[in-house]
Amino acid sequence: MYIFPHDPLWKNEFEITSKKLLEVADIEIELHHIGSTSIQGLYAKNCIDILGVISDFSLGHTFIEPFKSLGLTYKGEYGIAGRHYFSGRENPKTHLHVLPLGHEQIDTHLHFKNIMSKKPELVKELNELKKALSSQFTKEIYQIKKKVFYDKVSKIEL
Repeated sequence: MYIFPHDPLWKNEFEITSKKLLEVADIEIELHHIGSTSIQGLYAKNCIDILGVISDFSLGHTFIEPFKSLGLTYKGEYGIAGRHYFSGRENPKTHLHVLPLGHEQIDTHLHFKNIMSKKPELVKELNELKKALSSQFTKEIYQIKKKVFYDKVSKIEL
């Protein structure tokens, strides 16, 4: 598995992709850049994670066809209840997590980004962990071992 040093172009990719998503969306959706590519200085896989917040879970199905036209494939809840998950495209890959307002994962993603953006020592620690894990383990094991760090960060107060 490959991870890359932070690339300032990831922010531009998020903005370009968000603009396209908003252009084809039939209902209101609030978009946030989340995940490792959203955090300055953090190593990441070449994948832009986007959080989409909608008013009601049942509305998520209205995005399937419009987002398909942008190269995104609908994967259903994909292991997280109450989520509409889309993935696709390459260079960079895009993962879109559409959640209804009030879903606990919204706060989890945004809290992680906020903490990491304010604590460069945690960015350094996670970079070291990611480099060590990515050279030793498969993607699945990498994700499991990295989760311990994410759980620790989730308990930090702002």
